[in-house]
Amino acid sequence: MNGVLPPFVGGTPGAQMAWSSPYNCTAIELVQRFSTSSHRRRLLQGLFQFRSQLREKGIVSGFQWLDGSFTEDVEADGRQPNDIDVVTLAYRPESLALNLQGWRDFVHEQGNGGIFDRTRNREEFTCDTFFVDLNSVPYLVARQAAYWSGLFSHRRETFQWKGMLALPLHEDDTEAIVALGGVTENE
Repeated sequence: MNGVLPPFVGGTPGAQMAWSSPYNCTAIELVQRFSTSSHRRRLLQGLFQFRSQLREKGIVSGFQWLDGSFTEDVEADGRQPNDIDVVTLAYRPESLALNLQGWRDFVHEQGNGGIFDRTRNREEFTCDTFFVDLNSVPYLVARQAAYWSGLFSHRRETFQWKGMLALPLHEDDTEAIVALGGVTENE
């Protein structure tokens, strides 16, 4: 719809939650729909590498909202998407779930050259990354989710209302990686 995912499907946005953004998708559906060029395939390979890094650090439960120019038909405007915007809404690694100081140390360590380092993630994984800690108090989770949803539900230039995707973290990406012609996590 006008080069973007629709914010909802049907006559009214309140009709049924399943028919509104963020739309649940699988990794293979993501590849089948958005790997329309070698540039887009490279961006997807970066996303799957980023997801692998999260899992290696114990961040395995939650989901990711995917958005930005990657989910739009920006090629119609004569350009390519720069990256994939990724908001990871996830639970802490099991060993750090109840260890607040350990979690703070982990976040600090991973913020400098690790999985929470946005500059590194843009350069290495072609993803602009953000993180919402689902172990936080519900008020903070709700505020952060509302912020990211509000920010990503509109095009930056025109403020056109649009949708985004939700990809579960626990999903095995192997089939999608193979479909891209890449190497799986186990190889």
